[in-house]
Amino acid sequence: MELNIQGDPGTGNTFTDIHINNVETFAPNATTVVNNHYGDEKKPRASSDATLQGAESVRRKTEIMQYVNHLKQYVTPAWRDRYEATWQAILRLPEVSSVVCEPGKQKDTNFNRNLVANIIYIMCEKGIIAENNATTLAKALEGDKDHPVRAQLRVKPEDKLTLEKIHNLLR
Repeated sequence: MELNIQGDPGTGNTFTDIHINNVETFAPNATTVVNNHYGDEKKPRASSDATLQGAESVRRKTEIMQYVNHLKQYVTPAWRDRYEATWQAILRLPEVSSVVCEPGKQKDTNFNRNLVANIIYIMCEKGIIAENNATTLAKALEGDKDHPVRAQLRVKPEDKLTLEKIHNLLR
């Protein structure tokens, strides 16, 4: 490295030239090494169904069904007979079932309420749910028009694969 200083740099100043070629973490007890230096590879998600007991998973999916049934009054007549079956099929998708039973940091819920709201948004787009107003839907779901779920009723799921699978199922 060539250091070219213009003017008077003062006295007592030091300049250090450091070259770092490769930095790795030393973890002698690690069992898996993942070298993802550029962030383009997705980390695999651990299936929450595998960690949950079978009965607990069934209970949480039952809670989800009770939650989405609050919107049954807004389901279009063509979808009324198959609304619950459609939700059960969505919950069986591996991409959905692996994350829907874990609430994460969401409060006052036992399931991923944000993902459920994102799926409801897709159903509104597809014409399964006739009501498109997020405030009305939030009031029906939570009894409060200002509930944080309202913002998620206007957003698609972040995971592209999940979004694609749900779109394919709702054709």
